[in-house]
Amino acid sequence: MPRARAAFPLLVALALAPLAGCGDDDGAVRDRDNTLQLRLEEYRIAPQELRVRAGRVHIVARNRGRLTHNVAVESFSDSPETDEVVEFGRTTTAHAGETVSEEVPIRLKPGKYRLVCTIANHDNLGQYGTLFVSGR
Repeated sequence: MPRARAAFPLLVALALAPLAGCGDDDGAVRDRDNTLQLRLEEYRIAPQELRVRAGRVHIVARNRGRLTHNVAVESFSDSPETDEVVEFGRTTTAHAGETVSEEVPIRLKPGKYRLVCTIANHDNLGQYGTLFVSGR
């Protein structure tokens, strides 16, 4: 029986591995079909770093929190002088337990983008992520 207990965590890890996606060296989750499967919680978007190919990107976000949340794809700037933020698309608002997606398909060029919740100050409280878009 001790051998069975020792093997249990390994079996659980192997069973959950396909759900985690393939990670890159930088820790970002690579999404092969360009559908971002996101989990929204109080002040967190998971996974926090994703990679997709350029082109049409589809967002599916499930709200696991108690507050309402959404996800927007915005321009990313490393410069504090850049105040202008361009929004490329967003999901509808999700209430607790709901799953939502964007209303209009999002087309993205290669680059770095921010994923943010645009409700109240959720972004300032940590509900954001990074989306890396690579060429085809």
